[in-house]
Amino acid sequence: MLESQLELEFSPDKSTAGYRLHELSVLNWGTFHGQVYSMSPDGRTAMITGRNGSGKSTIVDALLTLLVPNRLRNYNVASSQAGSRERNERDYVLGAYSEIHDATTGQGRKETLRKPGESYTVLLAHFYNEAYKTDVSVAQVLWCLPSGKVEKVYLVEKRKLTVEGDFNELGDVDNIRRIIKERDFATFDSFTAYHKKFESMLFMDADLGNRSPMSIFNQAVCIKDVKDLTQFIREHMLDDGGSKEKLVALQERFDDLRSTHRRIETAAYQLEQLEEITTNHHSFQKNSLERDRAEEIYRATEPFFAQSELDRRIEWIDELKHQEEAERARLKTARIEIDRLRDKLNHLERALSDSDENRRLEQVGAEMDRLRDKREVVTKRAATFERHLGSWEKGAVVKAEDDFLAMRRQLDSQLPRLEAKLLELDEKIPEISYQWRKGNERVESLEDERSYLLEANSSVPAETARLRDSLAKSLDRDSAELPFVAELVQVMPDEDKWSGPIERLIRSFALTVVLPAKLAAKAEAFLEENHLGERLAFVCPRSEAKEPKLHDDSAVAKLALRPELDAGRQSWLRHALSERFPHICIAERDANFSKIKNALTLEGLVKTGGVLREKDDSLFLLDASQWVCGWDVNPKQKILDEALSKWRDEVDRSARAIREADGERHSIRTKIRAGAQLQACANEFSDIDGLGLATRIADLEEEERVIVGGSDVLRKLKEERDVAEEKLLAAQTTRDEVLQRIGGVEARSERNDSRIDSLKVLLAKSKEEIFGQADDQTLDEDELDKAEQRLQELFEEIEGEFGAPPSEPDEIEDAARNASHALEGKIDKLESSLDKLRDKNVAAMQRFIADARNQAFRDELSLDLEEGYNNSTFDSFDGVRKLIEEEDLAKNRERFEELLRVQVPEEVSGFSEALESHRDRIRKRVNELNEHLSRVTFDRKEETFIQLKFEDAGDDGVRRFKKLRRHALEGDLEADDEDERRRERYHRVEQFLGELEQDMNWTERVIDVRNWFKFRADEFYKDEETLRQSYSGAAGKSGGEKNRLASTILATAIAYQYGIDVGGKQTETFRLVAVDEMFSKTDDEFSQYLLDLFKEFHLQLLIVQPLDAKIHVVQKYVERYHVVERRDGLSFVGDLSVQEYLGDQVQSADGEEGSTVEDQAVESES
Repeated sequence: MLESQLELEFSPDKSTAGYRLHELSVLNWGTFHGQVYSMSPDGRTAMITGRNGSGKSTIVDALLTLLVPNRLRNYNVASSQAGSRERNERDYVLGAYSEIHDATTGQGRKETLRKPGESYTVLLAHFYNEAYKTDVSVAQVLWCLPSGKVEKVYLVEKRKLTVEGDFNELGDVDNIRRIIKERDFATFDSFTAYHKKFESMLFMDADLGNRSPMSIFNQAVCIKDVKDLTQFIREHMLDDGGSKEKLVALQERFDDLRSTHRRIETAAYQLEQLEEITTNHHSFQKNSLERDRAEEIYRATEPFFAQSELDRRIEWIDELKHQEEAERARLKTARIEIDRLRDKLNHLERALSDSDENRRLEQVGAEMDRLRDKREVVTKRAATFERHLGSWEKGAVVKAEDDFLAMRRQLDSQLPRLEAKLLELDEKIPEISYQWRKGNERVESLEDERSYLLEANSSVPAETARLRDSLAKSLDRDSAELPFVAELVQVMPDEDKWSGPIERLIRSFALTVVLPAKLAAKAEAFLEENHLGERLAFVCPRSEAKEPKLHDDSAVAKLALRPELDAGRQSWLRHALSERFPHICIAERDANFSKIKNALTLEGLVKTGGVLREKDDSLFLLDASQWVCGWDVNPKQKILDEALSKWRDEVDRSARAIREADGERHSIRTKIRAGAQLQACANEFSDIDGLGLATRIADLEEEERVIVGGSDVLRKLKEERDVAEEKLLAAQTTRDEVLQRIGGVEARSERNDSRIDSLKVLLAKSKEEIFGQADDQTLDEDELDKAEQRLQELFEEIEGEFGAPPSEPDEIEDAARNASHALEGKIDKLESSLDKLRDKNVAAMQRFIADARNQAFRDELSLDLEEGYNNSTFDSFDGVRKLIEEEDLAKNRERFEELLRVQVPEEVSGFSEALESHRDRIRKRVNELNEHLSRVTFDRKEETFIQLKFEDAGDDGVRRFKKLRRHALEGDLEADDEDERRRERYHRVEQFLGELEQDMNWTERVIDVRNWFKFRADEFYKDEETLRQSYSGAAGKSGGEKNRLASTILATAIAYQYGIDVGGKQTETFRLVAVDEMFSKTDDEFSQYLLDLFKEFHLQLLIVQPLDAKIHVVQKYVERYHVVERRDGLSFVGDLSVQEYLGDQVQSADGEEGSTVEDQAVESES
C-alpha cells in the first residue's frame, strides 16, 4: 500500500490537465484565528482529514464562499442535519464557536472569537494550469461593521497572490476598501461581476451554453447517500431555475400594484373628506351672502315703513281736524238732552219718596241685591266643591250639613294615610325602574352578542374581533385570513364537563390572532402606533414545530382542532398549546394534584409550575355565554336564546310593575289634591248651600211682588222713573263716548304731529347709515341719486316680500315691527346655520388633519381661527383637494392602469414563461446528459450504459398550481377596457398570489419545476442498445446498485457541466471537485467505483473525510494530505506528503512511539 502510494505521488505519468487548486489560504475564518492558515494540494487529489469538530467543513465552506453564490451555497452540510444552514458568513467572519443561554433575553447567544469592527477576514484560492503555465487567484476580503453588517471586496487576478504579501496591513474596517483599491487589484463590488470574471479566467464559460459548473460543484459537496433516484437528480443534477426569485419579483410588482390601489383608495377617501369640506364651505358662503342680503334689507325696513307712515300721517292731519269738529257738535246735543232728563227724574223721585210702600220696597230690593251678589259666589264655590268631591270619591253627594260634616271628618282621617302611601310609592318606583333598565341593558347586550355571533360565526367577543378587523385592514388582508386561536379549537363533545375550566385556562391565548410570519413586522408597527383600548396579541406559526406527545388527561388532549387546518398548522397549534398549557385535568384536588407539577380541577383551580395556584372567578365557570372557543356557534346561540327569553320576561314583569305602581301613584296624587281642594273650598255648609240661598231670594221676590201689586199709582210712578233713568243713562253714555272720541282725536292728532317729527329725524338718520355717510362727509348729486335708486330697489323688495303697508298709520308701525321681527328671525336662523356650518367644517378640517392617512399634508394645512373662519381658512384645504384630484389621484390611476394592464401581466407571464423555460431546459439538460452517459461504461462486465428518462410527476398540487396560473393569465387587458374587467384581472392575480402565500411549503414545492418530473434510469447493452433493466424510485435495488448508478450520473454530470468530453484531453477546463464525507456511509465497492470515474475524467478531488474506518478506501487515490486539529477552541491545518502521512501510520502499526498525525501536521505547518 505504501509503495503504491509513493509511486503515485512521484510518477511522471499523471493527469494534471486543466485549472486545478494549488493553494487555499484563510485568515480569521471561523475558528482559524489570528494568523494565515494555508493548505497546498498542488493540483493533486487531496484529502482534508481530522477529528469531528476540528474544522474540516470550515475549510470547504471557505472554498464554497469563494466560488458559489450565497443563495446556492450549501454551508457546513457535513456537520448539520439534512443540509440545514446553521452557519452563515457573519458567524464565520466573527469566529462563532458556541452558543450560550442569555438570561437577559431568554434566548441563545453566540460566543465569538472576534468582535465586529475589530478585524477582517481574507479567503484566497490559487489555481494553476500546468499546460498553459497560467495562474489565476480569486479572493474575498470580508469584515463585520459594528452594526453587524458584513462588507466584502471581491478580487480576481491572473497571477498568484498570497495573504501575507498582498493583504497585509489593511488597516481598520473603515479604510479596508480604500487601501485595497490603492493596491491596484482588479476588485468587484458584486458577486455576479466577480463570478463572471473568474468563470471567464478559469474557462468555465467557454462553449458551455446554459451549463453551470459552480452549481454542480456546490451540489457535489453535499452528496452523502442516494435513497431515491428522482430526488437525487432533482437536488444534485438540476438547478432550481430561480423560480423563487421570479415569484418574489411578481409579488413585489403586485405589492406595488396593491400599494397603488391603496393610494387610490386613500386619495378617494381624502377627496371624500375634502368634498365634504368644500360642500360645507360653499354652503357657508351661500348662507353668508343670504345673511348679508337679509341684513341689508333689514336696515332698509325701518326707513321703508317710516316713509310710508310719514306720507300717510301728513294726509291724516286734515282727517283728524274734521273728526274733532263733528264730535264736538255731537257733544253739545248730548249735554242738552242730559239736562232735560235729569230734571224729569228729580221730579219722579220726589213723588215716590212720599210713600210707605216705597220705603219697604227699597229695603226688600236692597236685600235681594245683596243675596243675588252672594248667589254668584256660592254657585261657583258649590260647582268647584262638587267637581273635587267627584275626584275624591266617585258618586259621593253632599246634600245636607250632616253630609258635609261627615265628609270633613273623612278627609281629616284619610289624607295622612294617602300621603304616607304616596311616599312609599315614590321610593318603590325608582327601584323597579332600575331593575327594568338593568334588564333592558342586558337584553340589548345579549341581542348584540347574538347578532354578532350569527354574523361573524365566531364566539370571540365583538370588541376583540373589531380590533382584529382593524389589524387586518392595516395589513390589507381579509379578517378570515387572521383567525383567533379560539376559532381553531374547541373542547371535544365527550369532554364537555371540562369546557368551563379549559376555557378559563386558555382564554388569554385563545384570544390571540394567528398570522403569517411575513406580516409580523407590519403587525408590530400597527400595535405600537395605535392606542387600542383593549388587549390584542398575535402569534406566528413555526413550520418546524413537531407533533407533541400528549398525556391522555392533559387539557390540550381534550381539545379538537378545526378540521380545515392543514397538518403542519395543526402540529404547530398543538405544540403551542401544549407548550403553554401542559396541565393535567384532575376531577378534584387529591393526592395526585399535589404530585403533579401542572394541574387543572373541575372547579377551575389551576396549578402551574408546581408553585403558582390560581383561581379566577371574575366570570362564572359554567356561564357558556362567556366562552370563546369553538367553530360551532349553535350551542352558544342556544344559550344566548335561553338567556334572552329569561331576561325579556324579567323586563316585561318590571314594566308591568312600573305601570301598576305609577297608576296607583297618579290615583293617590289626584285624590290628595282633591281632598286638599275640598278642605280649602268650604269651611261651613253655607259656603256651598246654593239651594237655601235660592229659597231666601224667592221669598223676597214674592214679597216685592205683593207690595207692588197692591198700589197702581206707585207702580206707574216707578215705571216712569225706570224709563227716565234708562234714558238718562243712555244720554250720559252717549256724552261719555263723544268726550272719549274727542280725547282720542286730540291725542291722535298730537301723537300724529309728534310722530311726523320723529319719522323725519328717523328717515334722515337711517339714510345716512344706509348711504354710508360719515359725520363730515357729503355725497355729490350722482352718488346721492345712485344711493336713492338703490334704496328704492330695496323698498320694492321689502314690499314684494311683506306686501304694501296698511292704510292706517297706527297699523304701519305694527307692520314694521312684524317685518323687522321676521327679518331678525331670518337673520338669526342664517347666523345659526352659519355657526353650525362653520363648526361642522372646522370639525371636518380637524378630522382631516388628525387622520393618520392624511399626515403627508399636515405641513401644507393651517387651521388658524384667531381672525375667525373665512376663505383663507378654506383655501389651503381646497389647494390640497386640487393637488390630490389633479395630480396624486391622476398619477396613481395612471400608474395603476400601467401596472394592471402591462407590468403585472408581464410579471405573471414572465413568471409563467420562466417556469416553462425551466421545464424545457430540464428536458434539454437530461437529453444532453444522456449523450454523455451513452459514452460512459456503466457495467464493465456487461458493457452497458445508462440513459435517464423523465415523465410527469402526477402531483395534484402541481396540477392545481398550473390551473391557478392559467386562470390568473386569462384574457389580455386593452386601454379601453371597462373598470369591471380591470377589477376582475386585479382580483384574479390577487387570488393567485393569495393562494401561493397561504402555504409557503406547498408553494415552494409546486413552483420548483424539478418537482414536475419524476425520473428513472434505463440500462442498455452497448452492442445491441437493448434494455437490460430500469432503476426508479427508492425501492427495488440494493444500496450499492443505487449508489453506483448515482455515481455514474454524478461524475458524468460534472464532466458535462465542466465541458469535459469522456476520454478527452482538454487542458483549459476547470477540474476541481470537493466532496464532504461522501464515502463515510457508502460501501468500499461504490467508493472505489466513483473514485475510478473521477480519475477517468481527470478531475482533481478534494476529499473531506474524518479519521474513521473508511479512510483506507480513498488512500490509494490521494496524493496530498491536509490534517486539521482543534486545540483550546482554535483550529489549525497542516500539509503532509503521502510518505509523511503513511509513514506515521506504519510506525503506529508497528507500535513505535512517536507524535500523532495531527501533531506532525501542525508542526509541518509552522
